[in-house]
Amino acid sequence: MSHDDFDENGELTEQVDDAPETDGPQEAEGSPEGDTRQADGFWDDSSPEEEVARMSGIVEAAFEAYRDPPPPENEQDKTSIIESLLFVSPEPLSLGMLSETTGFDQGAIREILNRLVETYRNRDGGLIVREVAAGFGFYAKPKAAPYISRLIRTQVNPRLTRAALETLAIVAYLQPVSRGVVAEIRGVQSEGVMKTLEDRVLVHEVGRGGPPGYPMLYGTTSRFMERFGLKSIDDLPDLEEFAPDDATIDKIKRSLSWELMEEEAVADRGSRTREDTEDNSSGGDCLAEGGGGSDPAGEGDPERGDG
Repeated sequence: MSHDDFDENGELTEQVDDAPETDGPQEAEGSPEGDTRQADGFWDDSSPEEEVARMSGIVEAAFEAYRDPPPPENEQDKTSIIESLLFVSPEPLSLGMLSETTGFDQGAIREILNRLVETYRNRDGGLIVREVAAGFGFYAKPKAAPYISRLIRTQVNPRLTRAALETLAIVAYLQPVSRGVVAEIRGVQSEGVMKTLEDRVLVHEVGRGGPPGYPMLYGTTSRFMERFGLKSIDDLPDLEEFAPDDATIDKIKRSLSWELMEEEAVADRGSRTREDTEDNSSGGDCLAEGGGGSDPAGEGDPERGDG
């Protein structure tokens, strides 16, 4: 410390060293993290555009690996791939979709699907592979249906109302069909029900019944066939299966005959009542005109003796 260390008032001035002492290594200028990150190659002199291009190349390479997966080594690998795709897909997969996804020949895919169908049928498990709505998928065995229904009822799953099922059945069996025909068959307007079925992608517009101005016609969708486990519309149950048996038909006839007899009896009673009323009205008028109404053997009757 010297005389120069004090100011004119005699107070100690603050010293600033030209080269302050440090306990550790110094960070290099121009790098926020020092030489370590620069040595690792994370921080370099590239521009933001160059960095974006480099990251884009990394992403593109990652997607390229998905676009061009390594080819399967054997038939078992192919079968595993097809089986996995059927399992993860929420909808049935067609031969075309499977071929486009895997690059396999459609004939080879068909053979794999046939083997899967046979394998799951023979293993007698809870799952089977079925062809539904022009595609293939995993489905539960029919014997598990009551338990699956119980599970679905405990979950939030909007179900079709009776009116919606009636409307859907009419469209399925009569398609293409207009809303007017559906309403005529059901006896009530079906605008709201048809809108619900359209929103759930179970029915859709298939065209008009003629030139502009004619009503729109509706038909079922592939989702309808998927939901109801149909390969095509031809797989719909025959309506004759729902026809009543002979005993039921006879009961209906007797019921209708009884109702007709009751209606005829009521009509007959009403007719006779009207006829009686008309007859009574005509007879009363005749008596009034004749002046008769007193007892012919009463007082003043010349034919009656006094004693």
